[in-house]
Amino acid sequence: MIRKLTQGFRNQELARKLIWINCLLVLVPLAAMGLYTFGSFEKAMEKNVGSYQLQTVKQITLNIDTYMNELNRLTLSPYSNKDIMSFISSRRTLGQRLELKEIEALNQFVSSIFINGRIDIMGISLFGEKGASYVVLPESQYVTTYKLDESAEWLMKAKERFGQPTFITTHEVQATSGMSYEVFSIARELRSFDTGETLGYIVLDIDPASVRKILLQADPVRKESMYIVDGGGQPVITRDEAPAIADLGSPQGEGMLHIDGGDTEKLLVAYVTSDVTGWTTVSAVPVRELMKDSLFVRNSIALAGFICIGLAMLISVFLAFRITLPLRKLSRLMRKVEQGELNVSFPVTSADEIGQLGSTFNTMVSKLSELGYLLYETEIREKDAQIAALQSKINPHFLYNTLGSISMYAELEGNREIVTMANNLGKLLRYSLSSRREAVTLQDELVHVKGYMSIQKIRYEERIAFETDIDEGALGCKVIPLIIQPIVENAINHGIDKGVGEGRIKVSGREAEGVLTIVVEDDGIGFGTEELQMLRERLKHSKDLGGKTGNGLLNVHRRIELHYGEPYGLALESMPYQGLRVIMTLPAMTDGGE
Repeated sequence: MIRKLTQGFRNQELARKLIWINCLLVLVPLAAMGLYTFGSFEKAMEKNVGSYQLQTVKQITLNIDTYMNELNRLTLSPYSNKDIMSFISSRRTLGQRLELKEIEALNQFVSSIFINGRIDIMGISLFGEKGASYVVLPESQYVTTYKLDESAEWLMKAKERFGQPTFITTHEVQATSGMSYEVFSIARELRSFDTGETLGYIVLDIDPASVRKILLQADPVRKESMYIVDGGGQPVITRDEAPAIADLGSPQGEGMLHIDGGDTEKLLVAYVTSDVTGWTTVSAVPVRELMKDSLFVRNSIALAGFICIGLAMLISVFLAFRITLPLRKLSRLMRKVEQGELNVSFPVTSADEIGQLGSTFNTMVSKLSELGYLLYETEIREKDAQIAALQSKINPHFLYNTLGSISMYAELEGNREIVTMANNLGKLLRYSLSSRREAVTLQDELVHVKGYMSIQKIRYEERIAFETDIDEGALGCKVIPLIIQPIVENAINHGIDKGVGEGRIKVSGREAEGVLTIVVEDDGIGFGTEELQMLRERLKHSKDLGGKTGNGLLNVHRRIELHYGEPYGLALESMPYQGLRVIMTLPAMTDGGE
């Protein structure tokens, strides 16, 4: 699968590749940055909100402690009333009536507790160790026949507190009218100042609504569940009807917890334990509710990310097609060149890699045009040569047989010169007309030149001296046929034939550093400076083949140049009446290569 995707990506256009790459380069960093940013923001926000929630619970706990301390001071009021302390310490039998003075003192004490509209206090109970009791319940007359239950849990806790207040969790009290009321209580053991002996107890019954008002100081809009639990983890007072968290346990101190609230909803729980009551105030808020603001931030980040990605993609598409536009244009031009249209050119407008590639393309097309012209010229020359060969090959066997008959009759007549000329002429014709090889050895070419010079010596008798000086290593080099004989013929026709007296022609050859150098020199009339310069210019610039027969200096030079390239060809050296020196350079090639 990955290999197919990779291969498919490789086969895409360059512009599409750039678009895909830019997509990855833009999408991946933006997505990673967005996720990291939102994650960091969410953690920081949750931490800050949790810290704020904990501070809120601390403040509420402090307010509850202040309220509880105020109630606690009320439980100390019997110590400032001698009549009440005497009543509590007195010995009483079950059903013994109170004296009028005692009733007045007790009512006055109860009234002092309820003073200033303390509707939060629903009941007051005084219990003596020796049987005294005075209980005031909601909407009830006082009761003096209450017998203290020695096994009551609050009583056992109060005895262990040694005069410190004991907070009793919510419970129900029943009025004489039959109505039940939910209260929580504060109990204190009363002791004698003189002996430290336990005299009795005071119990205040408090309406839980007063504490609920304090709990309601927290923001209820956030769907927050707030309540108070005792040391055993049992609910004491709840702010609303929301149930307590079942698996919270009995946390102590202060801190934060993340728990599962059920239905896949996670809760952030803050708790603070009161130093006054020992109860723990708990606040539980759904994390989803706390992170409402973070959802807005997340959506804002996502929207900004999508906008950035969209803009980046549009810019990427524009830049990809804009950058690859010259390449597509160059590709179209290449297809035209492939179809044979060479009159095209790529407009170079920059010096970057595309500009360099365009310049190279233009140079390549120019070279192809030049090579096409050279190939066309070579083909035309080859056609001309073939036509000339066909014209010269008109019944060659008739020519060979005729020359053979002339040689035979001359032999019968004893004319050796005619025999020699006829035989050499036949060899020349056979070499020139019957061989169609592209290359021959230098030795074969010299044999042909020597046969040609044998005929010319008979013609000019003793006026021409011909010699060769060829290195042994150069004789096996491959050369184009008929490149030395035209130059020797040119030396005879234009140098020696126009002069007076004897003439000398020398052919020498050397091979060095991969270059074969053949020099044909004569001591004829030579060329003047201007005439030599004109001839050199013709060799350098003229595209003619040189002469009606195709032989001569221009012919040989063009053949060498077309076959081997421009570095090779003919070079001329001459002085007036001091002869002509033709220097021919070719690559030194043998059957085994260079």
